[in-house]
Amino acid sequence: MEMNRRQMLALAVAAAALSACGDTRQQKQAAAPVKSGAQVIDPNRPSSDAWPFEEAEQLNNSLTWPKTNVADPASKVVITVALTTDAVTEVRNAQFDFFFKKRHPNIEIKRESAPFDQFLTKYMAQAAGGTLPDVLYNHYSWTQNLIANKVLQSLDDYIAKTPEFDMDDIPQPGLDYFKRDGALYGLPTDMAPKLLFYNKDLFDKAGLKYPDESWTFDQVFETARKMTSGTGVDKVYGFTPMPKPAPDLSPVYLMPFGGRFLDETESKVLITEPNASQVMGRWLDLLVKDKAVPSLAEMQALEKVDPFRAGHAAMTINGAWIMLELSKLKDLKWGVTEVPKGPEGRTTPAVGSALVMASSSQNKDAAWIYMHEYLSASGYKFRRIAAPARQSAWEDNAKALGIPADSADLVKKVMADYASGDGVLRLPANKKVVDTALPIWERAQLGKINLADALKEIADKVTPVLSENKIA
Repeated sequence: MEMNRRQMLALAVAAAALSACGDTRQQKQAAAPVKSGAQVIDPNRPSSDAWPFEEAEQLNNSLTWPKTNVADPASKVVITVALTTDAVTEVRNAQFDFFFKKRHPNIEIKRESAPFDQFLTKYMAQAAGGTLPDVLYNHYSWTQNLIANKVLQSLDDYIAKTPEFDMDDIPQPGLDYFKRDGALYGLPTDMAPKLLFYNKDLFDKAGLKYPDESWTFDQVFETARKMTSGTGVDKVYGFTPMPKPAPDLSPVYLMPFGGRFLDETESKVLITEPNASQVMGRWLDLLVKDKAVPSLAEMQALEKVDPFRAGHAAMTINGAWIMLELSKLKDLKWGVTEVPKGPEGRTTPAVGSALVMASSSQNKDAAWIYMHEYLSASGYKFRRIAAPARQSAWEDNAKALGIPADSADLVKKVMADYASGDGVLRLPANKKVVDTALPIWERAQLGKINLADALKEIADKVTPVLSENKIA
């Protein structure tokens, strides 16, 4: 793949703007055991305490692996796969690769892995040089820039050659991040909405009914005030965390009231408009006047411990992916329901990441064979993803991971009914937008600037940044 000067400069700009969203994968599949984090992975029998080889082998053999009309290579080829991971999931990925190679002996896999926060910088640099892994991880907020710079391969022809791929099993909202001009460039590795979680013990102690699908944000504000109590280490917050400028600020907190952070084209700041500013003001009052959400100082004192997981917050809005961790907390009795409604209805983001194929790949057919199995229903079930994009994998995975069945059913309902990508920032400037707005909002939380001045300053300083979105 050859890139012109404009494209290389564009990638360099995006890498600088999004440099905190990267990953450098150094894990490589080899004939001898190799290290992944603190573990050693034997490529001939990958195993760990969390993922015993025998269990993986039994599960692999119980699954029906899908077929594609794309032919296996006639001779040996090597594809490079770069994914964000950790020491635990890297073992599962190594197990997937092990059994994949038994099904496809002519496809060798060279794996790269590293922390998420280094990934983008590394692979943007590779893209500018014209080389990328054949298959790589992609955050939803990166994809449009890479598509615009022609470093990704459209997947539509490959999907057409794979009748069993079943695109209907993947909710449409999770695909929109990875589309341009009708073509699809990425397929989700995970996808989930945000939901309202609550602490049953705290509600029982307060003698209040649990939140349900009928709840409005007015009830959240009122209940958060009622359930705030104590001081110091005994403090219980009504809600956590404090809303802040973030890629999904609009669909979670503003759109239910008819407001937005940015407009739909991400070219204009709207947070100073009444429907947005009034909502931000209500949350600021809940923090400053009612002390019902953790302050910046309190969060710093907690050393990044989530008050909800620690049993010190009555409610939180978070992604469905936290259900796996919550299910492991035996002392926390939690429940979950739909996000609350506002005057303009109920909205929640459907967000996730994807696998993409590099347009520079010399082994695209082999790369697709890998992608389609990894992202098949069987692939999701084998990897035990806590928030699978494929809805058919939710039931099996929830059962295997100890996630309550009714919670899994709720996720599927929300994904089918109203979860959306609308309002989620995804264009190249999105990280710089957040980084510009956040310190100003923090000054408002500290009482160093009033609400109106804070939102005006956000608008004034974010507006010039939005010109970087024109690259896409």
